[in-house]
Amino acid sequence: MKAEHLHRLADISARPTATARTRLIAIRHLCRAFARELKAIDAERRALRRQAGKLRAFLPFTRLAVSDLERQAGTCRSDAKRDLCRALASLGRRLMRDRKMIEPLGFDGLCDLLNVNPVHRSELRRHARVGLAEIVFVEGLEDSAEHQGDDWKEGPLFNACYHAMIERLRERRHSPALATSCNPPAKRPVPWLRVVGGKAG
Repeated sequence: MKAEHLHRLADISARPTATARTRLIAIRHLCRAFARELKAIDAERRALRRQAGKLRAFLPFTRLAVSDLERQAGTCRSDAKRDLCRALASLGRRLMRDRKMIEPLGFDGLCDLLNVNPVHRSELRRHARVGLAEIVFVEGLEDSAEHQGDDWKEGPLFNACYHAMIERLRERRHSPALATSCNPPAKRPVPWLRVVGGKAG
């Protein structure tokens, strides 16, 4: 996705005159684009580590090359990864706090947009309180109609909420061991669209 499209989605997601459905769809597209770019960075790092692994068979003659590849894998696009994590965390915090944005959709409208399986909807109705955070993060039912039986539930909004929780844990220092996937600096403005260098995904 090109940067201009991301800018447009960001504008729509923050536009007060847009409908709740339109804003949430725009946010999902943003989350999907950011998560896709994160996966691309991780794939590049794995490729570098695989190269290093192949060269280990020829140690000690390849020690310098292996060391260099491992260093590259550890630092590959680290700034972009950090900023993408922070952008997702920012969206996640907004989703978990801004209940007014979700209320106009109603339960069924929200489940339709999130692609929640009808069986799971019946289970959700039994809960005393069901909102977006409960559906996508606590229960992990975003896109459940497409991923029935999967051990790991995942979705664009789930990823945003996940990164928001990781950032909160890191800020509060309750459990640093759980917050190793991202390393965002404190009190730094979120660079919404600089992170992708013109493209995402």
